[in-house]
Amino acid sequence: MIQTILNRLALVDGAVVREGFYAQGLARESQFIFLQPYTDLFGAKNGINQFRADLTLQVVAGINLSKSTNPTAELINLVRDIRSAFFKDERNTEKPSWLPKAITFKESEACKYIMPEAHEKHGLAVITLTLIHTVPFGEKL
Repeated sequence: MIQTILNRLALVDGAVVREGFYAQGLARESQFIFLQPYTDLFGAKNGINQFRADLTLQVVAGINLSKSTNPTAELINLVRDIRSAFFKDERNTEKPSWLPKAITFKESEACKYIMPEAHEKHGLAVITLTLIHTVPFGEKL
């Protein structure tokens, strides 16, 4: 399921997509996207049948400020491109057709734009996604 989301993020033109936690040293491109876990709520009632898994992920999108002439517009457009990759042409945005195992898939918080410190080179936006699905006990992603 994580790979399916990464494949969807790869549709964003001009951005390099990585699985894992945002690290300033890894992001050298002008636009980049990281997919990282945010919190894991374990909701199993027992270990016998399938249980509901609430997985929260963060999409950290960023631009290199030293390679950008209009960083505000570029960062906002990058966020819009990510949303388009996830939700464009979907009849039900909480259950996208490209993610059939999901019960729900949605932005659970408002997108946060992070102003860089003086020594940082990146402008960042964080999109928090909640993915609810059922998992057979012991299944791995």
